[in-house]
Amino acid sequence: MNRQVSGISIVGAILVILAVAGATLHADRVRLRSGQVVNGDFMGADVKMVRVLLANGAISQFPVEDIAAVEFTPRKAPPAPAPDPAKAPAPVTVPANTTLNVMLTEAIDVDAAKSGAMFKAILDDPVMLEGRVIVPRNAVVALQAVKVEQAGKMKGADKITLKANSLSFGGRKYEIVTAYVESKGGGEGKKTGRKVAGGAGLGAVIGGIAGGGSGAAIGAAVGGATGAVVASQGTEHLKLPAETRLQFQLTSAVTVRP
Repeated sequence: MNRQVSGISIVGAILVILAVAGATLHADRVRLRSGQVVNGDFMGADVKMVRVLLANGAISQFPVEDIAAVEFTPRKAPPAPAPDPAKAPAPVTVPANTTLNVMLTEAIDVDAAKSGAMFKAILDDPVMLEGRVIVPRNAVVALQAVKVEQAGKMKGADKITLKANSLSFGGRKYEIVTAYVESKGGGEGKKTGRKVAGGAGLGAVIGGIAGGGSGAAIGAAVGGATGAVVASQGTEHLKLPAETRLQFQLTSAVTVRP
């Protein structure tokens, strides 16, 4: 036999508590020994009674000895509260000409690089406005090779031109536009000339000692070839190791959320 207790004040208090706690009603099932099935939301139990909140807001109590089983439906966590727009930080515009101090997090081998290649870096110093951090240190910076020039074997120097494409922090990515930054290796033209001349002279001396005048001519040719090999092997290709620091300047303002 079912006994219902439906006091307005009791039900109202329970509903208020459930609303504050963010609870949602579920179709639990109480199976009675008589075969009757009662659907509702399990409220609690003690050694004598099991209490169930019915769909109409009434609370039913069942003696423990009359119950065959209580079946529960899985509970879901209450949804997270929506963010309060009033508490969200206001967007801030970082002006053009702001300097970004950037540090590479991967090495760049200019001899193997190609135009359009992307490289990873981070912001080495925070961007601050009026004493407030707007872009934090370690924000991720995406760099792109605009132009790559590899040195020839006998002259010229490696050169790479980079720009910053984006800043990422706080779960957001911001597209940016910056001035180009160029890195250039040391020129090898003059050094190559000295090496070739030195090699030719040394070959001529060795040839003269070994076989006189004709030997000197042969030695000069051999020495010249040797000098060219040394010069080719001595060309220093430009490499920017990880932790290399570069400075980029914004050419357009960017609006971010701190």
